Amino acid sequence: MSSLKVITATAVLLMSSSAFADIRVADTHNGAWVTITENGQPAANAKVSVANVPQQKESYTTDERGRVFIPLTLESSRSIKYHATTESGKKSSRFAFHSTNK
Repeated sequence: MSSLKVITATAVLLMSSSAFADIRVADTHNGAWVTITENGQPAANAKVSVANVPQQKESYTTDERGRVFIPLTLESSRSIKYHATTESGKKSSRFAFHSTNK
């Protein structure tokens, strides 16, 4: 019975992780390149926003390669939270550290 629970839990975890988009962030001097993938493929037209930067109110849309540049003006190094929603409705978020010392 114990092995059945392990197999069931593993299957649930695999299915739940495949329901999310993947977010990759590359920090630059004046912003970040954000890449969104869904099932390993670039997610074109995904909406990306920044949650914890008060002056950043708008959302951005990825290109056909799943990439978008988000301009950031930061006074100090900090962790930024990104939210993404793909065209199919899959949502994901992640934190990425941005340094002002480049």
